[in-house]
Amino acid sequence: MKKGDIVVALFMAILAVVLLGFYNITSNRHYAHKYAVITVDGKFYKKVSLDDTNYQQKIPVVTKYGKDILMVKDGGIKVIYAECPDKICIKEGFIDKPGQSIVCLPFRIVVEIKGEKNAQIDQVVY
Repeated sequence: MKKGDIVVALFMAILAVVLLGFYNITSNRHYAHKYAVITVDGKFYKKVSLDDTNYQQKIPVVTKYGKDILMVKDGGIKVIYAECPDKICIKEGFIDKPGQSIVCLPFRIVVEIKGEKNAQIDQVVY
């Protein structure tokens, strides 16, 4: 490996860390209201507010295919129990940013985080 290759690799690593940090800082900032939408077999099942970070709730989702249990806490949601054999929905982990989702294919359950944009104007430039 040449000296130039090391410099390029180091620059790319630093750039990736900076961009990831910027994304994490700004991703939740512009939403006035966050909520999770749970659908079963493509049909609306439940809407859960994620605004209160001190709120904690377990939500059982029972379908004709099987059962999942969701946990709402700290402004996000995750699957804590699933009867499906592969448990990929549990491995998906905790989600809390609009656009993220958890899918349980065997039970046809989709949990998606959505948000309403903040209507206030931050700054006006002339």
